[in-house]
Amino acid sequence: MISYLRRLINKFANAFSGIAYGLKHDRSIGFQCLIGAAVLLFGGLYGFTLSEWLFILLLICLVIAAEFFNSAIEKCVDLISPQYNELAKIIKDYGAAAVLVVSLAALLAGLLILKGALR
Repeated sequence: MISYLRRLINKFANAFSGIAYGLKHDRSIGFQCLIGAAVLLFGGLYGFTLSEWLFILLLICLVIAAEFFNSAIEKCVDLISPQYNELAKIIKDYGAAAVLVVSLAALLAGLLILKGALR
């Protein structure tokens, strides 16, 4: 039981280490977190319902998670293919496209929520 708890604690420690590394060393992750914080501050000016807040928080977390996945993909590709490679570029572009798709969906949903709050 104790070894299970140690492994569980190590998993959380590794996850927090990844968050700290991403915030410190990856501008894209930091930027998405900054945008998320701005959305939360801006949202505080409006009387959102609980379900709207939950949806906003979920979308912010999805965008940030997508950025972490994209950064992980980029690091893996750089490790495997340090020199320029067209296939490596395509893989990185796919990761960036995923972040863009999630970000645009979050933006659209946020605008729809905001439109409802402004009525």
